[in-house]
Amino acid sequence: VARLGAIYDALNAAWAKNEMEPARPFVSDALYDYLQYWIDAYKRQGLRNALENMRVTKTELAKIERDKWYDAVTIRVWGTGLDYVVDNAGGVVRGSKHLERPYSEYWTLIRTAGKTGKPQTQPICNNCGAPLEINMAGECSHCGSHVTSGEFDWVLSKIEQDDVYDG
Repeated sequence: VARLGAIYDALNAAWAKNEMEPARPFVSDALYDYLQYWIDAYKRQGLRNALENMRVTKTELAKIERDKWYDAVTIRVWGTGLDYVVDNAGGVVRGSKHLERPYSEYWTLIRTAGKTGKPQTQPICNNCGAPLEINMAGECSHCGSHVTSGEFDWVLSKIEQDDVYDG
């Protein structure tokens, strides 16, 4: 639960700034590329999806899957907060700066099969223990380990909305 909270906070803060780089250590390579695509699309349109006071109100385990290579945990996350889109002039084009929007999503986290131990909540490399500084390839700048692969700790690999989640 603590790792999920760290991921949730980092991802929402990065998304709200239109800069996915701060969330890079917490998401898989594929999810990072997907989210960066949408950040770039917002920027091309002169828009930013503002998120304020985002918080988880409830979580529920939805599914656990294991195979030879990975463990996957899907958690239904209920949350709320201010969620609105602004243009470059600061005008609201969608949502509200005053009314919170409750929502739920399904978040799937992955980790290498057989990996044990307490998930990390501090911004350090789970391989070498150095301050977490990673490059765009998801590698620790100190030891070169690919920390966004799920080899060393849980990373978010998928976010699905209620209407598309197929369990």
